[in-house]
Amino acid sequence: MEPKETPQGQRALKFANALVSGDFGHASEMLSASLRQEYAGSQLRDEYEEMIEYGDGPPDLVEVMNVLEDWPAKEPDDVGWAYVAIAGPGYSEGISVVVNREGEEELIREIEWGRP
Repeated sequence: MEPKETPQGQRALKFANALVSGDFGHASEMLSASLRQEYAGSQLRDEYEEMIEYGDGPPDLVEVMNVLEDWPAKEPDDVGWAYVAIAGPGYSEGISVVVNREGEEELIREIEWGRP
């Protein structure tokens, strides 16, 4: 299965596309309750913009590069981990997310900004 076809790949790609398009409200809706509190207000936008600020324009590549279904820090309700590349003129960055299941929803419980 292609990384973008996995549940964590799909969620991570939707999240990254929301960030890139400036729809931070929609991006926030994809976060777990605790992470939503951490990124309240403009913090989500600020983190994203800080990550790409050294570039020369908006991203022209948003692509799921890697996914994991098992890793040492995996928690019982975790669906998976995904890395999405976000690149544009003069920069190549990305986000890593952990997607977990909260009730019937698959939400992002952890974000790592920038290349690993």
